Amino acid sequence: MQPYRLLDETEQRFHQNFLHRNGNTQVTSLLTVPGCVSAVQARKAFAQLIADYPFLRQKIVPISSQRYGFVQVEDHVHATLCATQPPLCADALLKLELNCLLGDQEGWRALVVPDPAVNRTHILLTRNHAISDGYSTARLVNSLTLYLGSTPSGADDLQPGAFHLRLHHWRESPIETGKASYADFLRLQVSADAAQRIGQLRETSGFTSNAIWGGVFAYSYLRHTGVPALDLFTAYSLRDPSGHAEPLSKACLIDVRKATFSAEPLDLMGYIERYGWVVSQDKAQLRAKVATPVRHVDVADNPTRPALAFTNTGLLDRFLTPPTGRVLGFSTLVNRSGGNYEFVLHLGRFNGTWHAALAFSSLKVHRAAACAFKSQIEAALCALPAAFNLP
Repeated sequence: MQPYRLLDETEQRFHQNFLHRNGNTQVTSLLTVPGCVSAVQARKAFAQLIADYPFLRQKIVPISSQRYGFVQVEDHVHATLCATQPPLCADALLKLELNCLLGDQEGWRALVVPDPAVNRTHILLTRNHAISDGYSTARLVNSLTLYLGSTPSGADDLQPGAFHLRLHHWRESPIETGKASYADFLRLQVSADAAQRIGQLRETSGFTSNAIWGGVFAYSYLRHTGVPALDLFTAYSLRDPSGHAEPLSKACLIDVRKATFSAEPLDLMGYIERYGWVVSQDKAQLRAKVATPVRHVDVADNPTRPALAFTNTGLLDRFLTPPTGRVLGFSTLVNRSGGNYEFVLHLGRFNGTWHAALAFSSLKVHRAAACAFKSQIEAALCALPAAFNLP
C-alpha cells in the first residue's frame, strides 16, 4: 500500500464533518490582484506553491473502516477552460465556490477569473478544512502573490473564459452544482467609528478584539431571538507567534473552544466582560503550553441550545511581503454553517479595515431573518462605548 500518515484528532474531526455534513468544512479564500493573470502565469505560480507547501501534495483516503490518512499525489498543475463564465461580482464568485463541494478525496482546488473590464483578477482557493486554517491561509496568500509577480500580465495574454487549476491527479467537476445553498453570507457594515471604538476598548479593557466581537455576537443573538441560552464556539490557533519565519509543514493546527451564554440581565458590556474572561483564561493556558483536549463541536450534543461560531483570520497585512499593493482585496469564508452552526461570524482585517461576514445556510435560516440579525449586530457595534470602566 502507498505510504500514508494517519489524520490526527483535529484533522479527523474536520474530515468526518466533511464526509457526513455535505462538505461544510471546506475553506474558500478570495484574492483579488491587479492585472489579468494568464493561464501560463497562474500555472507556474501554483506549481511553485505546491512545491513549497507539502500539504498541498496530498489527498485523504480511507485506510480502514474507521481511519483515514494522507497519501501523496502528483504535483502537476494544469488548466481547464470552464464551460460557462461565472459572474464576476466578487461575492457571487465566493458564494458559488463555497457551494461547489470538493470531492471526498480532493484536498483543494483553485479558480482563476480574469476581469479585463476592470483590469483585475480574482483567485479563489478552496481547501478541505483538514488541511487549512487561518494562519496557513495567510502564508499561502503571501507566497502566491510573490509567485505571481509584481506586474501581472496584461489583457493581451488573456485566454478567454475562466479556468480551473487543480492537481493533475484529480478529476474535473462542474462549477455549478445546482444544489441548494449550504453556504450563504451577508457582509456586515463596520463603520469607521465602530472600528475605532473596538480599538479603544481593546486598549482600555485589556480584552482582545475576539473578546469584544464575541460579546457583541452573543449579546446580539440573545436579544434578537429571545432564546434562553446559546453555545458560542471560537477557533484558536495553536501556533507560536515566534515561528512566523519557519517553514509551514502542517496546515491545520487549531483548537475549538466553547462558551455557554444564558439570557441574563446583562448589558452589552457585561457580555463582553464575560466572554473576555473566557478568552483571557484560554490565552493563559496557551502561553503556559497546557495541552487542551480537542472538543467535538457537533450541535447534536445539545439540540435544544443554538450553536454559533466565529473565526478571526487576523490581520493579513502583517503576513504580506512588501509591497502589499499586489493584493487589492481579500476575504476567507468557511462553508460549515449548514451542518454545525446556526450562524458563523467571519472576521479579518485587511488594508486597515474590518472584513466581517455573517454566514448561514438558507436550508436552515430564512434570508430575511439573517438580515435582521445582521442589523442587530451592526446596531450593537454602533452602541459600543468609547471606554470600558473596570473596577
